[in-house]
Amino acid sequence: MKTLLERVKGSQLDVHASHRVPATAMTLLAPHAKQIKYLDFVYNYWVDIQRFSELNPGPFPLLRTLIINAIIGNSSDAWTPPSLPLFSNAVNLTEFRLHTWMSPFLSHFAFPNLTAFELSVTTDEGFHASQILDFLEASPLLRTVRILINAVASLEGIPQERVVVLPNVETISLVACDYMPCYTIASHVACPSAKHTSLMHEDRVDHVLPEEAFPTSVSWNAIAGQYGRSRAEEVTFEIKVTPNHAITCSLSFQSPDATIIELCFKVTTDRNQGWSRLRMSFARSYHDIFSQALGTIRDHPQLANIKRLHIRCHSSITLIPSSHLLPRIAGDVGRLFESMGPLEELSIYHCDLRPYLFPFLDLPGFDVEQPVVFPPTKKFTVSYPLSVSPDDFVAALVGLVKSQHTLGVPFEHVAVRMVDLPAAMVEGLNPWVDTAEYYHARHVGDDDFGSI
Repeated sequence: MKTLLERVKGSQLDVHASHRVPATAMTLLAPHAKQIKYLDFVYNYWVDIQRFSELNPGPFPLLRTLIINAIIGNSSDAWTPPSLPLFSNAVNLTEFRLHTWMSPFLSHFAFPNLTAFELSVTTDEGFHASQILDFLEASPLLRTVRILINAVASLEGIPQERVVVLPNVETISLVACDYMPCYTIASHVACPSAKHTSLMHEDRVDHVLPEEAFPTSVSWNAIAGQYGRSRAEEVTFEIKVTPNHAITCSLSFQSPDATIIELCFKVTTDRNQGWSRLRMSFARSYHDIFSQALGTIRDHPQLANIKRLHIRCHSSITLIPSSHLLPRIAGDVGRLFESMGPLEELSIYHCDLRPYLFPFLDLPGFDVEQPVVFPPTKKFTVSYPLSVSPDDFVAALVGLVKSQHTLGVPFEHVAVRMVDLPAAMVEGLNPWVDTAEYYHARHVGDDDFGSI
C-alpha cells in the first residue's frame, strides 16, 4: 500500500475501506488526505470509523462523497462517541450517505455545504428524532434528501411548532417502517421548493392497516402547506399489487408545474404465509383504507382547486370488499364528491363500480343515507369495471349519465374501456353526452384496442 501511494503522487484518490482495516494502513493515508475525493466505508464498525477519522484528521479539501455502512460489532467493539465531530475538516463535502444498524449519531457530523443526504437506520434500540432535525437544520444547502427509518424514533420533547426549513430541497423521500411516525416527522420539515415529495409508511408485519396509513388532519395540513409552492390540481389514488406479495396504496397530489406530493403505505408478507392470507386480510381492511384515503383528499386545505381525480387499481388479483361494506364505501364516495367543486376529469380504473352506480343497480339490501351525487364533471372515464355484468353496467352507466343530464350537470365527454364492449352502450349513451368514446380491449390494461 505504501508503494502504491507513492506512485499516485498528487492524483485524486477514491478510497474504499473494508471492515477491520489495520491502523497502520489508516496512518499511511494521512499524508494523502488532501487527495481523497471519494471515501467509502464498506461494512465497518463504528469504532473503526472513529479511528480512521482520528488518524486522518485532514483537511479534506477535495472530498466530495462520504459513504458509511456501519455494522454492529461485539462487546469489544463498544463505541463511545468522540467529543469532536467526525471528518470535521471535510468542509466541501456535497454527498453524505449513512447506513447504520445502530443509532446514526448524526450529531457527530457537520457538513455545511452538503447538497445530497441519504440516511438508512435499522435498529431495535431506537433513537431520538431530534438527531435528524438538527442535522437537516445544519445543512441549509441540501437539494436531495432520502431517509429510511426502520426503528422507533422518539419525538418526545420536540415542540409541535418546530419546523426546519430547507429552502433548496427539490426531492425529499421519507420511508418509515412499522410503528415509526412517518408523517409526524415530515410535518417538522418544510421544503418550499420541493418538486417531488414522497412519504411512505411501510409495514412488514402480519397486519395490513397501520394506525396512520395516511396523515391525520393536523399533520396533513402542515405537510400540504410546507412542501412545494404550487397548488395541487390533480389527485390519484392507486392500489398496486406486486408479484413479491406487496400491496401499495398511494395518494398523489400534482400541481400544474408537475410538483408532486405522494403519500403511501406498503405492506408485505412472508411468502410462506401465503397470498390468500394477505388477500383476506386486505379485504377486511378495504373499507378502512378507502375511507382514510378519501378522508385525506377531503382534508386537503386546497380541495376547491382539485380539477382531476383518478381512482385506480393495478392488480392481477381482484381486490373486492365484502358486500356488507359496500354501503359504507358508497357513503365515503358520496361525502367526497359532495365536498369537491367542478372537475375537468374523473376516471375510475379497474375498480368495483357498485359503490358509484348503486342507485342504478338492483342491489338488494343496499341502503345508504343518500345517493352518490357526482360533481359537475367535463370528462368521465370508466376502464375495465369489476363486479358488474356487462348488461347491468350498461344500464347503470346510461342511468347515471341520463340522471346527470336531467340534473343540469351533464358529463360533456364519456369514455369507456372494456373487454367485450356491449353494442347497446353506444345507443344508450349518445343522446345524453356531447362526446362519447368506446374502446374495445382484448385484455385488461391492453393499450392496443380499437375505438368506436
